[in-house]
Amino acid sequence: MTNPTAGNEGQLDNHKIKEDWVLALNELANQIKQWVSELGQVFTLSVQERIINKSEEHIGEYKAPMLVINTGHGNIEVRPVGRFAIGAIGRVDITNNKSTHMFLYSRKNGWISMDNRKPLTRIVFIELFHKLLPNIKQYN
Repeated sequence: MTNPTAGNEGQLDNHKIKEDWVLALNELANQIKQWVSELGQVFTLSVQERIINKSEEHIGEYKAPMLVINTGHGNIEVRPVGRFAIGAIGRVDITNNKSTHMFLYSRKNGWISMDNRKPLTRIVFIELFHKLLPNIKQYN
């Protein structure tokens, strides 16, 4: 005899996975907006939060925050890639569409840079921001 609630438990687990992922993305977006507001004291910046539709096997469709940081000389985007990443819970890319830096998320370590294996802190974000800043010579 089969258990009719077995499928529902899987759906509930997947719903919880999706909720936790979207919560992690929202927390990241809020943190980056704070760091950008601090950088806005030195640079002319604006941040636009967009909600994008994502769809992934196992968890289905969901809405995720994506940030677009306008520097006045081009944009830097914080794009959610997906909940399921090898060796991590999920992945976000920070890019200027010429250069991309990947960050993996784990509950234990938070957001970790794939480039240097460092946690995404304010200092790491500012260093990355300067690397991605289009036409950096205009700011020197």
